[in-house]
Amino acid sequence: MFKNGVSHLTASSDLQGATHILEWLSYVPAVKKGPLPIRVTPDTWDRDIAYIPLPKDPRWFIAGKMDETSSEWMSGFFDNKYFQETLSGWAQTVVVGRARLGGIPIDVIAVETRTIERVVPADPANPSSFEQHIMEAGQVWYPNFAYKTVQAIFDFNREGLPLIIFANWRGFSGGQQDMYDEILKQGSKIVDGLSSYQQPVFVYIVPNGELRGGAWVVLDPSINTKQMEMYADVDARAGVLLPEGIVEIKTRRDKILGLMERLDSTYATLKRESKDPSQSPEERAAAGVTLTARETLLQPTYKQVALAYADLHEYVFILFSMCHSLTLGSKSHGSYGSQRLR
Repeated sequence: MFKNGVSHLTASSDLQGATHILEWLSYVPAVKKGPLPIRVTPDTWDRDIAYIPLPKDPRWFIAGKMDETSSEWMSGFFDNKYFQETLSGWAQTVVVGRARLGGIPIDVIAVETRTIERVVPADPANPSSFEQHIMEAGQVWYPNFAYKTVQAIFDFNREGLPLIIFANWRGFSGGQQDMYDEILKQGSKIVDGLSSYQQPVFVYIVPNGELRGGAWVVLDPSINTKQMEMYADVDARAGVLLPEGIVEIKTRRDKILGLMERLDSTYATLKRESKDPSQSPEERAAAGVTLTARETLLQPTYKQVALAYADLHEYVFILFSMCHSLTLGSKSHGSYGSQRLR
């Protein structure tokens, strides 16, 4: 039952099971809508985070890790030794659990960036079935991963704890089998869970992370303006399309040629000569050949400039979205929101 998400935790003995239960209860308020059980921890909320997210175990960014070279502790986002992961045996590209930040209990949803192998056992009742090994990419919401995210959001909301989502998704899977497995239904439930969340929700795009496609849609702070806010690292990127996709749509060949004619005097002269009726057919043909060669020479440079501009557009778009969410927060939270906006 641990591999299919029925059991949240496993234990090798009754004592360990009781310890898991008490640790879980230590994060939850004593009564419904009661005060959060804040503890005094050695880690302060304003300390530096030593570990930078890499394409490795996302738990290291959450809880920290020991540096193999210097044998020094690299602190993570949350307090040291205060992270309890649940549902770790199921849908492993989504990491969920409970942690503490400056002693304050907070629910966590993070993303596994590595490829995970999912093992589907053979059915003993079907002689023709066999064990399957399915490789599932990280940073992608498959149906079971989206369902795990939904279940965690609803569980966290019932516990009355604030939630932080370390966003680093490239979108939802869109294959025919995924559509049959109700990927659209599970994705829409993420919106349902966040729109009804009663505690603060922080969406943080981690360093070197990205938020693309439908993942941006279901995590947009406008879903729940009273509770949700979005933040992003300076090295993060976000947008429905990648810069390459934006360039393919917004900067087509005709627009690039127009830019060449406007900015490059040589190209403009060759284009006029290729269409000048006063020139002989041979001269116009020669100018056309030279014009084509000039286009081939300039096109890679203009393409790189367009990609750089699209990437800067993503960065500005993140800043605009964050300011928009903070402005909405200032309207709903009064003076405290205006202080955050400043």
